[in-house]
Amino acid sequence: MTPEEHKEDLVRYLQDAHGMEQQSLQTLQAAVKVAGDPQLESLYQGHIMETQTHLELLKERLEAHGASRSLTKDLGGRLTAVVHGLGVVADSDTPATLVAVAYSFEHFEIAMYELLKRVAARAGDSDAVEMADKILVNERQAAEKLAASYDLALDRSLHGSVKA
Repeated sequence: MTPEEHKEDLVRYLQDAHGMEQQSLQTLQAAVKVAGDPQLESLYQGHIMETQTHLELLKERLEAHGASRSLTKDLGGRLTAVVHGLGVVADSDTPATLVAVAYSFEHFEIAMYELLKRVAARAGDSDAVEMADKILVNERQAAEKLAASYDLALDRSLHGSVKA
């Protein structure tokens, strides 16, 4: 296939990523409310700001291709986040479960951006490749920070405070 033939695929992947980031944003906003610890709350707040930047970058790439975000995919992402968030909030181990869910979602995002980057390369969109690489740095750092928070989140879940 020619790069021109991959542009439609790229738009679909950009829309998918936008919906995924909407889901991430909703989940992170809920996470702040139930983090159970200022350090965990700060971690989620930091990634909210990154996620908002990711949404703007995706919107710019979509506009560059004469497309817009998919309202259906955005709404689907938001609804999934709400349903998923309700399950985490209802769980008695909320801080630990929340870190586990966030960690797994970061890896889903990493995989999605790796695929988007490859579709962008096939479509000849070097700006989208560069965007995906920048976002991948943020997503990998977020996953590392979450992994480093396992003990804190577990202590908050099991004991309500950090052990000395």
